[in-house]
Amino acid sequence: MSPKRIKSLPVVAIVGRANVGKSTLWNRLIESTRALVSNVPHTTRDRNYAPVLWRGLGIEVIDTGGMDAEQGSEIGRGILHQAELAVKEADIVLFLLDADAGVLPQDRDFIRRVQSLNKNVLLVANKVDNTKKSAFTSTKEVFKLGLGQALGVSATTGRGVGDLLDIVFEQLTKLGKPPQPIPQEKGLRLVIMGRPNVGKSSLTNAILGEERVIVSPTPHTTREPQDTSFKRNDELITLIDTAGMRKRSRIEKGLEDAGIARNTQALMHADIALLVFDVTASLTSQDRRLAGLLKDAGRGLILIANKWDLVPDKTTNITAEFETLIRRTFPFLRWAPIIFVSAKQRQRTDKILDLALQIREERRRQISYNALQKFLKSVAARKRPLARLGNKSPYLYDVTQIGIDPPTFIISIGGDKQSLHDSWLRYFENRLREKFGFTGTPIVVKTKNLAIGKTELEEKSTEPKKPAKKPWARKRRPIGRKGMRY
Repeated sequence: MSPKRIKSLPVVAIVGRANVGKSTLWNRLIESTRALVSNVPHTTRDRNYAPVLWRGLGIEVIDTGGMDAEQGSEIGRGILHQAELAVKEADIVLFLLDADAGVLPQDRDFIRRVQSLNKNVLLVANKVDNTKKSAFTSTKEVFKLGLGQALGVSATTGRGVGDLLDIVFEQLTKLGKPPQPIPQEKGLRLVIMGRPNVGKSSLTNAILGEERVIVSPTPHTTREPQDTSFKRNDELITLIDTAGMRKRSRIEKGLEDAGIARNTQALMHADIALLVFDVTASLTSQDRRLAGLLKDAGRGLILIANKWDLVPDKTTNITAEFETLIRRTFPFLRWAPIIFVSAKQRQRTDKILDLALQIREERRRQISYNALQKFLKSVAARKRPLARLGNKSPYLYDVTQIGIDPPTFIISIGGDKQSLHDSWLRYFENRLREKFGFTGTPIVVKTKNLAIGKTELEEKSTEPKKPAKKPWARKRRPIGRKGMRY
């Protein structure tokens, strides 16, 4: 079943020329700094969606790029196309003017264009910071636009924004599309990451089945994370496209640097990451660095080998050969599944969502205490626990799962100075995956030292304590004590 975009809230689009303050107003409305704001024209390129809460009810507001983008370039045409898509989708369009610059000839042309796509247009004059500037909202040149008096606001200070929302809510109610309570369902969040030009935006469009973001061979076409929520088989999913991530030494200060910072925020709020790379190009140190970043973030992970349609002379063994190469490049991600796709041809992109939902369940899996104790005994019997220093095998009392998302386990060790060797912990993790699965998610294995008294060894396991019914109930022998053979 193809994804269905969520449209539970009425939609309001903000459009206009470049640098009139559309993104600043959008940030003000959603009470965030998600949209990049700069003096560089056409900083915003794709559509940005976010809910706005006002007086207990919500609407969805779309930020767009400037409609005066240069149409001679692929990106410029894409910016205008994205703005027009937002106008068609919106229930009400806010056409933004710049009170400092006044009404320009382009404004008249763009208003006519907008009205040909959507008749419900409100005129808003931004940068009305004081009473003196309020006079601009009712000047002759404003009335000549045919939309009546403009609504004066200051996106920077917030002046007039509440009045604007009151009018928008009133107009939506008259149109039979009143504001609604904002859904509280969180759903699954997927973030798409990778180097520039590996096909992240193409993959976003392929999964959604629409031209959600601009696709261009120009690096850094996408400048900031783009969230899109939809439902698939009644499952709420939010897909986040991000800007391409280069080496830190090559990142330019300003827009690119700010976009990368937002990528990191998007990753930390995601459940699962899709690491995209180009199978027609050699894997680089930057791919490894990104893979390490995603692993350390503790999120679920799927490796996306894109542009599979461009691989020449495919044979029955070519997939296995590529997989071997990928595993050698990312030896620390053997638990992450690989999907070979063509975003451009939409080959196997439908499998990504199914796998992501499966990984979410793997991240939530909980293993009972008794099952873990049996498992620990079998692992210790197959390979004697190794200490970091010395040849003496540490006393292992028990192992307990203490968390999910990602699955987290703690092994209790007898003695303040005892420790487990990293190689044995890796062995334990590998056997844990063999036994219980945990596909596509990192596993965290920690250790905890328990003090040993001089006269007796008291078990201090991490199992929830129960009152002892008999005096000998605390004398259970720990794993690794005398009599336990490895």
